[in-house]
Amino acid sequence: MNYNYVLVSKQIMNKRIAVLFSCLFSLSTMSGCLGDGLFSSEENTTSIGDPNWEKGDFWEYSVKTINLEISTTMVVSIDNDATDYYIGAGSLEDAKRHAVLNHNPALGRIQMSDFAIYENNVPQKILDFPLEESKSWSFSLYGENEFITSVISIQNGKVEISAVSDSGARISYIFDEEARWLSHFEYINSNGESQLTMNLANYGSGFTGNSYFCRGGDLYDKEFNGPDVEIYDTVYVNEGHERYGNWNYILYFLEAETGGSGSGELVLKDQLGTEVLVETFSPGVTRNDLGTVEGDSGNWTFELSLSGEAYVRMRIAGAIQYTYAV
Repeated sequence: MNYNYVLVSKQIMNKRIAVLFSCLFSLSTMSGCLGDGLFSSEENTTSIGDPNWEKGDFWEYSVKTINLEISTTMVVSIDNDATDYYIGAGSLEDAKRHAVLNHNPALGRIQMSDFAIYENNVPQKILDFPLEESKSWSFSLYGENEFITSVISIQNGKVEISAVSDSGARISYIFDEEARWLSHFEYINSNGESQLTMNLANYGSGFTGNSYFCRGGDLYDKEFNGPDVEIYDTVYVNEGHERYGNWNYILYFLEAETGGSGSGELVLKDQLGTEVLVETFSPGVTRNDLGTVEGDSGNWTFELSLSGEAYVRMRIAGAIQYTYAV
């Protein structure tokens, strides 16, 4: 046997084994090689699960509409219902305003199983957990039959979501994992006009005191522009909500703006012809007034006269008030 040949072969084999182990060790210590899938089939994805809520959790928002800037607080008021969280407003005025303007679509009830909000008593899934990049689904809101929705990006626990309807209306919003709800929400109508913008200002737990919800029912909503406007309208005030009973009171939200030559007068009468609201508009004023009037069901009347440069929008709604001890 040629012992020199065997010795050389063993030396070559040992060198090859040493080189192989050296390469494997180098690969295992290279940052990202294994994690990026070189030796692994795992996908590099981010998934955000649904939050946990408890009674007393709250979120404060700054809210901007076309003619109004306000703040609103939503509070988890009941968390032991079989199917829904009950979400109240932090003040009665805020709850009344929502009944007329619907400035926070999350007030009222949110379905526990999937955090769907309610539109005309039908749950609408604005969030489809778990949230993942490029995930898509659909929902209805603001009278639009369908918003096609998709997750645009997820960064640092913030999920950017975009929803677009066939009419061109758009909703953009951000789910914040740390805040456990939305940190931003904007609705733009099909004309490209921003109708509602909400930005989270504060959030936390341990809210104590009363919260409120006013279940609203639209009764009247019209806009008028001067000059030379004379209006005599009938407003039918029904007895109450078809499912939840009689109204506790009637709410109105009055928007008015007059130029230097503008003026006018507004009168609202109940079913007996009693004047329950009288407003006059002098030149150069801007009004955004929320109010409550009493009266029974029947045909009410709305009278308006405008002259010169003047604008008025009148919204009227019935309301059922709920008060929660948090």
